[in-house]
Amino acid sequence: MKGLLTVELKFSEYHTIFPNIMLTILIFLAVLMLFLNVIRRIKERRLREFHFQFFVDNYDKLKFFGTLVLLIAYAFVLESIGFLLATILFMFLISLLFIGDIKKKSIFVSLTNSLSTSLIIWYLFGQLFDITLP
Repeated sequence: MKGLLTVELKFSEYHTIFPNIMLTILIFLAVLMLFLNVIRRIKERRLREFHFQFFVDNYDKLKFFGTLVLLIAYAFVLESIGFLLATILFMFLISLLFIGDIKKKSIFVSLTNSLSTSLIIWYLFGQLFDITLP
């Protein structure tokens, strides 16, 4: 054992570290949410009452289904037009979708945000860290 924060892995297993960490964190958070919900229901004396509702009443259907369509479209065009162009387009459209009120200022802000963020991510990961992007 070299140290508490040292992990010995084969090079072929490096890609499994991050997904396993994320899975562990998500499972922990799900259990924590369940635990906190049970405690809240005990305090409110509603432990046996069960009411499941996936969506809140009057949710924004345009934003929900628009996001689904944009995510699916992003996955399909990613390989054909490349990471940079697909990400710029996706971020621009998703920003406009969530802003809702489309004016010159919102278009400018969305375009600036999508261009700058996509270029920074592309340069940082694709160029500096030499990580292959789709």
